[in-house]
Amino acid sequence: MPWLHAGHRLLLRQVCILAARMETDKDMGVSALQALGSLLSKLGATPVDETKVNHGGDEEEDPDEQFFGRPH
Repeated sequence: MPWLHAGHRLLLRQVCILAARMETDKDMGVSALQALGSLLSKLGATPVDETKVNHGGDEEEDPDEQFFGRPH
């Protein structure tokens, strides 16, 4: 996730704590799992949320975009 920066440190720390807890505590509660999902979403770390992240507009246009992109 190259779009993360120092400002995301606290959220990322919480994600790491919950993910580690998920590995050791197989009966992790629903609220903890929801919190993990919410944090991942806020970081743009889910497939759906990643599409909303601005990866920069300086990229060259993809020549295949006309075939696979959105209709104009």
